[in-house]
Amino acid sequence: MTKDRRRFKGFTLIELLVVIAIIAVLIALLLPAVQQAREAARRTQCKNNLKQYGLGLHNYHDVYKMFPIAGQNWAVPPGIGWQPRILPFMDQSPTYNMLNFSPSAAAIAAGRPNAYQALLPNNLQVNTTVLPYIKCPTDSSGRLDVPGQGSYCGSLGSQRTPSADGACNTWLVQGVNYDNNGVADHGNTLTSAQISGMFGRLGPVITIAKVSDGTSNTFFVGEILSDCNDHTGDIWDYNQGGNAHASTAVPLNNMNTCPNSKKITNPACTNPNNWNYSWGFRSLHTGGANFLMVDGSVKFIGENIDYNTYQRLGGRADGNTVGEF
Repeated sequence: MTKDRRRFKGFTLIELLVVIAIIAVLIALLLPAVQQAREAARRTQCKNNLKQYGLGLHNYHDVYKMFPIAGQNWAVPPGIGWQPRILPFMDQSPTYNMLNFSPSAAAIAAGRPNAYQALLPNNLQVNTTVLPYIKCPTDSSGRLDVPGQGSYCGSLGSQRTPSADGACNTWLVQGVNYDNNGVADHGNTLTSAQISGMFGRLGPVITIAKVSDGTSNTFFVGEILSDCNDHTGDIWDYNQGGNAHASTAVPLNNMNTCPNSKKITNPACTNPNNWNYSWGFRSLHTGGANFLMVDGSVKFIGENIDYNTYQRLGGRADGNTVGEF
């Protein structure tokens, strides 16, 4: 019986390198597809969040015959924005029931009768409540120490928003950058006729009857990146970015005031208190941002949208015809 002297050969070094190279190429080809699939899922979730807002806002209107106000004038309690007001219509009644709408003696003594932090009997619990619909999964901005910081803001519409620096008012021409209804700076008015969009910062009453341009052609709520604004607090406060701090005056996805932005259009105006730049809608989605329309539909608006069309979508009653978008 002869001994089998055959030896089994392994892979040579060259063959191993070829296999590794092939695997690397396959990963390089597949990774973008995986990333695109993940972003598509995140964008879908983002749209679903906005649809929830639409249901909550319309259910609120059905009950109160008006949309929620975004404040009650300066220093008037309870100092909350529109988002806390719709909590019962967003399946968040337990959180809403923890709110105390009367200012505490301590708040009044401190000269802060509208400080929402002092109005909550269980502030820690409410302030650390993570509401499931306020954050877009694509949004990586924001301060980690503010659980209530959100990715969505009520629309001021085509509103006048002058900057703290008078030299940083690129979009401040009436009839071009803000319509004839958006004359109150930053939405600081109790008169709805001076608000172009659906929310004013100080609480004018807006009903669906005041949306004369059509509910399918008017922005209601849109995406924001909180780090790009100097009003970086959470959704509870009427004077923070998630309330009514975004206008269509600044073009969509302008990142000039965003930290570490690679899209600086005006290096002299990067401070977030240049509101003519920072008070705008933007997202980290490629090419645009999601908007809730007043009719409850959600649309992805491309960042290259015609500027005039963008202004008309912001205004609820400017009387202008909206073209294709």
